[in-house]
Amino acid sequence: MARMLLLLLLAGCSLQAQDHHYWTHQFGTRSGLRGGAVVGGVDDTSAVYYNPGRTGFVKNDSLKVSATAYQLSILTMKDGAGKGIDLNSIRGDIIPLAASGVFLFDGAPGHAIGFQILARQFSDFRISARREALINVIDDARSAGPEDYIGSLDFRVSTEEYWAGLNYSWAMTDWLAIGMSNFGCLRFDDLDLRATSRAVNATPAFFGADNLFNSALWNLRIVSKLGIALDFGNLKFGVTVTSPGIHVAGGATVSRELSVFNLDSNGDGTGESFEASARREGLSTRFNTPWSFASGMDWIIDSTTLSFTWEWFLPVGKYAAVRPNDNASFIRGGISGGPSAKEFLTIHDGRRGAFNLALAVENRWDEDWAGMWSFRSDYAADYLHNDDETFLGVSSWNLFHFATGIAYTTRQDDGLPKHELMLGLQFTLGAGKGKQPISFDNPQETGLLFGTPVDKTISYFAISLIVGYTYYF
Repeated sequence: MARMLLLLLLAGCSLQAQDHHYWTHQFGTRSGLRGGAVVGGVDDTSAVYYNPGRTGFVKNDSLKVSATAYQLSILTMKDGAGKGIDLNSIRGDIIPLAASGVFLFDGAPGHAIGFQILARQFSDFRISARREALINVIDDARSAGPEDYIGSLDFRVSTEEYWAGLNYSWAMTDWLAIGMSNFGCLRFDDLDLRATSRAVNATPAFFGADNLFNSALWNLRIVSKLGIALDFGNLKFGVTVTSPGIHVAGGATVSRELSVFNLDSNGDGTGESFEASARREGLSTRFNTPWSFASGMDWIIDSTTLSFTWEWFLPVGKYAAVRPNDNASFIRGGISGGPSAKEFLTIHDGRRGAFNLALAVENRWDEDWAGMWSFRSDYAADYLHNDDETFLGVSSWNLFHFATGIAYTTRQDDGLPKHELMLGLQFTLGAGKGKQPISFDNPQETGLLFGTPVDKTISYFAISLIVGYTYYF
């Protein structure tokens, strides 16, 4: 029985946002419009993130004061809660992509320092579903004939992660520069789940279950990036290495409650009622991130720049992101042999590797105007998970991003930029399969009046407006 309860409780906690897609957002307007294909030749303040070595080649002090995306996203799981019951999340968000700056030294040519603040991850999904039907879900020996069945699901998950970093770069020669950026990374994960089932007969008598879960996590870590930049005029190359995060601090509150009313959950022909409940505050957290390696190239042909960047993210092995220390009983009401609160409140993490690439074209129409087009892949680093364990999330759909936009630049007397305004659109398409968070098909008492979740098709679409402004001193 304890094993069955564990599976039932965890079945509805597998849907999560796409915070484990590594290239969902790009940072800096030009970098965003070029799909992140800038590791080889980035020449503005976003080099602090993309290639710390490139800030050594920045020609003048600059400050990027705004880079914001206004995004509408639609996530759909066909038959996500049962036949004919689709799950949809439609969200409109304002995503602050980046603010950054680079400062040079008159007495130390080739040396530069920079800073960058960015929203590395930002997602918010909400879904709900309900089924009402007159069906026979309770054994006739205890409730003759069909019952009024009601099943409902309410689910919300939010992920935010903010990076703030400092950079130092040194242009050792006119063609070689190296640099390093260190970022403090503050992450928030919030998840709320409410799944309920009821069956009512004419007696009247009612049967059902409430399955509730809530978690709120935060974590602070430090990430370092090392960059090397080679600049041969019309041909530019870059290589970067990003370290795993070094844990600094974190905290979590996790609670679960499972209430069962007169259901034959173990198949012995007798209805049971019991309460399983636990809540823990002030738990420590971990959030492990992978090593990643990237390189890129810019090739300038007359007024056109062709860019290519790839990045390889290594796997992250399974670990406990949150784990209580106590072994207090989770099930109340005299039921012995059940799992402990530690088992029910532990949240795991871990993911596979991912390889992404980006292609971009920038065409300068004249000294002031330029247009950009880009494509990038964003493959899911699907979590390494088991059905009888709770994980931060699972994302099995791959994303593909297409962006286009224009840039207008005003010049100083020496021909260097003074103001730069950029405007563009990004379209994102995604598809894949994932397990239903819950199923209202064929509800059974042994499933607490829920059905067995199965894999279903997931589709994703988003459109984003990207706006940015850069001021050059």
